[in-house]
Amino acid sequence: MKNIVITGGGSGVGLAIAEDLVKDNKIILVGRNEKKLALAKRNLGENSSYVAGDLSTVTGRKKVVDFILKNTDQVDVLIHSAGIYPTTSKDNIDNNLLSHYYLTMSLLNVLNDSRVLIVTGNPQAIKVAPICEKQLNDMLRAAWAVTHKTLLMYLLADKLKVTGTTVNSFFPGDVKSDLMAYTKSLTNTSVPVARLLSLDTKFDHVTGQFFDENGFSVDLKSEKYNKNIATSVLSEYITEI
Repeated sequence: MKNIVITGGGSGVGLAIAEDLVKDNKIILVGRNEKKLALAKRNLGENSSYVAGDLSTVTGRKKVVDFILKNTDQVDVLIHSAGIYPTTSKDNIDNNLLSHYYLTMSLLNVLNDSRVLIVTGNPQAIKVAPICEKQLNDMLRAAWAVTHKTLLMYLLADKLKVTGTTVNSFFPGDVKSDLMAYTKSLTNTSVPVARLLSLDTKFDHVTGQFFDENGFSVDLKSEKYNKNIATSVLSEYITEI
């Protein structure tokens, strides 16, 4: 039985992942909406617990980290499912990049030979979207989110390799969620790839990879995505790297 932390666990993709993992693992759900989290915990049962906190803020992250450290001395899997469809560049940076980075780094003492997974976007979008720092409209903000989450995966994979912890990202497929109008109309509520990447032993030493909804590695151009570019681009937002 593994200890698994799932951000955005109160609804949508995060809850779908939790439902697939809770039967044989201990789950800590993280989210902003306490009512949604309480309902999710009630439905998931005794193998689950939750903490409400806004991961885009320092105080919110501290509350979440304190709860996790109080309840476990080892996080086997950390799944970054939380995210927003941003209306401003600041919201995008705070919620879709910095929250993932700082939560991961705050949990280093309990991430030992663990797995960190970042939920991101459609493989085709990640392949073709330019890495651009201008966020002038919805389309550019969406492109910024998926490309910079991918760069974050490369950055963290390199930083955490000394701990034996792997870092990968994946596309969950088209899943019903409240993220945007389109996803609200979907019927699929299953994310089997998350269980595969969380638990299957064939991924024990796989790191710095992006996977599609079927668990297949997606080949990304190394001249676009690599640890050096990740460090260069993300240093604009994360000063200590």
